[in-house]
Amino acid sequence: MRELRNRVERAVALARAPVLSAADLFPERGAREDGPGFARLAEVREAAERRQILRALEETGGRMAEATRLLGVSRSTLWEKMQRLG
Repeated sequence: MRELRNRVERAVALARAPVLSAADLFPERGAREDGPGFARLAEVREAAERRQILRALEETGGRMAEATRLLGVSRSTLWEKMQRLG
């Protein structure tokens, strides 16, 4: 719920038009030639993984061992994903 609230507040603050669009709410997708607001599956998967990792780290106060338990992955897998996803 907090992530949604943050996205909406950011979109309202930075929007150039009087009506919010998907691009305002999800600026990380950028403009695509494939059609409005349609991301590739790999992009969606990476965004979902990034959100879950951040959520687990927030929930555990940044404790990697506990985050790996919540996510069901090894410490090395979590570290690799964190490096790849930024």
